Amino acid sequence: MQDQASSVRRMRAVQVREDLVAGLDAYAGELIERGAAGAIAVAVTDRERTVALRTHGPVEDSTMFQIGSIGKSFTAIVTLQLVEEGLLDLRAPLTDALPWFSVGGGHAPITLHHLLTHSAGLIRGSEVATGSTYDVVALAETETGFEPGAHFWYSNVGYRAIGLVLERATGTPYPQLVRERVLDRLGMRESEPWIVPEMRPRLAQCMVPAFDDRPWNVGDTLVPATWIDSAEADGCVCSSAGDLAAYLRALMTRDERLLSPRSWDAMLAPQVRDDEGESGNHYGYGLEVADGELGHSGGMIGTSSMMWARGDIGAVAMATGIMSAEEITGAAFALARGASPKPYVAEAKPAMSDDGSGPPEWRGVVGHYRSHNAWLTNFRVTADGGVLRWGTDHLGSHREPLTPLRDGRYRVGKEWSPERLWFDSVIDGVAQRAWYSGAAFHRTFR
Repeated sequence: MQDQASSVRRMRAVQVREDLVAGLDAYAGELIERGAAGAIAVAVTDRERTVALRTHGPVEDSTMFQIGSIGKSFTAIVTLQLVEEGLLDLRAPLTDALPWFSVGGGHAPITLHHLLTHSAGLIRGSEVATGSTYDVVALAETETGFEPGAHFWYSNVGYRAIGLVLERATGTPYPQLVRERVLDRLGMRESEPWIVPEMRPRLAQCMVPAFDDRPWNVGDTLVPATWIDSAEADGCVCSSAGDLAAYLRALMTRDERLLSPRSWDAMLAPQVRDDEGESGNHYGYGLEVADGELGHSGGMIGTSSMMWARGDIGAVAMATGIMSAEEITGAAFALARGASPKPYVAEAKPAMSDDGSGPPEWRGVVGHYRSHNAWLTNFRVTADGGVLRWGTDHLGSHREPLTPLRDGRYRVGKEWSPERLWFDSVIDGVAQRAWYSGAAFHRTFR
């Protein structure tokens, strides 16, 4: 009787897995068919093993994707390892570890703790160079938006600064640190700690909308994305779905091959509340944390990634194109518990337009601005209902109000936002150039 019961349990386990695989195939297949993604990889794991792994499009199980800001958790792990070894102090002024670091604003010293939790008050990043050093150097020309620790403001350049600290403390390049201290320890053979041309045959082709100056709609074409090398600590890791699922298991189980229990406690503690967005979640070190949940999203030029764990179940997803990987992991969680996933509905946002409202002085700044920055190719400044707004439809739609400041600049977004916009090269009362947090954009004809 006991053998028969065990056999039934095994049959049920197989049936559940088959249902999950079939559901993932149906969901991902529809996304590919509707043109929202060029390729998809998705995996579901429990605390011991991967229970489903599926790929769709011109990719295989071993194909790697650029996982973007999920790599911030790798950076946090290496940082905490060096703290354990006595090489770094999370609460010491950053200039103790990086003497040349400088930023304006007149606030208290920034620490590694502030950088790890996105609470330093730094800009998100100007992305004026693919090398990490210059973007961190260029912070000297910017100002913090608030006292360190007072708010959450997501900063990629802050994590790039952490990478420079890690390299200076060890004398070892950041990618090598990630390989030796994370990838090798977990046996992640289908992962790489940087993005370099030699990897292109092993990577999924990133895809972006053909039109970067308007919202994407179903039926619009996807085209190959611009290639960018990367070895920065804010997100340069590439991984297959299977490897990323194994990494997520290490987080779920607090794998001691990576960190001590005390360091895991610090990494997964709710260090700062995310008062920038609407999630209401907290941020630990390199991870978003909620009640019994943890994970992180990642966005690259033409790829969206997500890893998330809820209790004993975790899901990872990567998609090239316009599709949000968070929606795919949401579908995976629903299917894992035997429910139907929420149907995919493309969000149809209207294109930005200027309605002519506002005072006459706005006419000199309203317009469309472009640059050769692959991360932010263009943005618009419009008057909308008497409110001056900054916005972009490149790699997703964003709209933020502009608040004039005493120095002639504008604050972009919330009252504590460090992002700044200013204009110069005025001809006949019309600005020909705009500076967005230190990066130059030029007025264009449409």
